[in-house]
Amino acid sequence: MDSFDSVPNQVGGSGLLGLDSRLQVLRELDSVIDFARGFLQLRIVLCLGIKGPMTSRDIASVLGERQKSVLDAIRKLVSKGLIVKESDGGLDLYKLSDTGLDFYRKLQNVVGDGWRHRISREERREMILDIASAMTKYTHLMDALIAVATSKNGELPLADIADAMKLSIDRAKTYIEMFSDKRNGVRIFKRVERNSKMLEKLAKILKPLGINIKTSVVVYKITEEGLTIFYKQPYYLKYKKSLASRIVTKIFGSAHPRIVLKRMSIAMLAATLAIAIIALAIRTSLSLALFGSVAFATTLMYIGYKAI
Repeated sequence: MDSFDSVPNQVGGSGLLGLDSRLQVLRELDSVIDFARGFLQLRIVLCLGIKGPMTSRDIASVLGERQKSVLDAIRKLVSKGLIVKESDGGLDLYKLSDTGLDFYRKLQNVVGDGWRHRISREERREMILDIASAMTKYTHLMDALIAVATSKNGELPLADIADAMKLSIDRAKTYIEMFSDKRNGVRIFKRVERNSKMLEKLAKILKPLGINIKTSVVVYKITEEGLTIFYKQPYYLKYKKSLASRIVTKIFGSAHPRIVLKRMSIAMLAATLAIAIIALAIRTSLSLALFGSVAFATTLMYIGYKAI
């Protein structure tokens, strides 16, 4: 079975243009179903697109999921207008609506038309999971692209990129490395080692104690190919026209919302601790009220960071 991981090498004409168009379509579809959070919803759409109308029990059986989880996901898809319910001999069948069919066809166009005819019945469940996993991967890639492309000097440490992607560092590295290798046809990122002044100072302190530490850090830098893709995304058009976004980049090092909110939360936490010390020292109602307000704002900001 062909894997969607090989998309950059399968694109007709220019691999760069093919990947760009895929990312744009995936971004559009992701606005309907949040692939990272609505993973089961995506699989259900794929399942109904391939097999046609099914009961919730049959869908659960094909996907290997609990029926309750499937029903919860179906309710969300019905509310989004992607699925409709119809009765057939006392059975509740679920099928794609016209909007759902349009959504499914766009998915099919991104993946390629050939997979449907090459997949055997026994491989159907694995195929649905494979496509859904791969499409989720590409939406994570868009987050990485935005984070790095809008960062200072067009580069970020892996930890920050992973945070923007909402993935573990190891998993994010796997995705990023896929597009840091020239052999994959499209090289969006370049792996670079940078000396860290902070680590160099720490190394000098630790050296007399017989402790040696690495003084360089690995960052990923956006390539010309990566910028070409980024410049064609709707996000860039908004970013380019927004003075506030460019100011945010200068202050926080990137315009990606998660990175900005995280760094704002850290700054607010430092301010909260400083105000707490002052409030304990002078013990006035004004200082205590100020501490409470800043602490509340910091909490809300952190909640927003975790929510997006």
